[in-house]
Amino acid sequence: MELVTRNYWWPGVTKEVGRYVDGYDACQRYKNRSEAPAGKLMPNAIPEKPWSYILADFITKLPLAQGYNAILVVCDRFSKMAHFIATAERTLVEGLIRLFWDQVWKFHRLPESIVSDKGVQFAAGMIKELNNLLGIQTKLSMAYHCYEHQVGL
Repeated sequence: MELVTRNYWWPGVTKEVGRYVDGYDACQRYKNRSEAPAGKLMPNAIPEKPWSYILADFITKLPLAQGYNAILVVCDRFSKMAHFIATAERTLVEGLIRLFWDQVWKFHRLPESIVSDKGVQFAAGMIKELNNLLGIQTKLSMAYHCYEHQVGL
């Protein structure tokens, strides 16, 4: 800002230069980051059989059709086969587990690993509900109780 205002001035110079710098590609690439680096990326395990390692994600913000406005996509990493399951964006974890149970598990068994970009709370809720459906009694450690209290699960 100092270098620009030495030789130039116009009404709104501060805002305009600020907007330019915020949108300038080189400035964004080389900006100092305040957070620590994430660490080394670890590759996902290579599946050896179908439906042992799956991916789950959502396609959202779709036009409403028969009460649905989202799609749950479950894809096998080995065969690349996928299930596209109509759902609503506001479906709770319990409903998503029921969809998974009815549309995926009954055909392919329980996977060894599910990769999803949803948050930790979502994954914890999925495991809790899945255990409930299977009749597995979940006994949580003290560390989980502390975490559960912090995030409000």
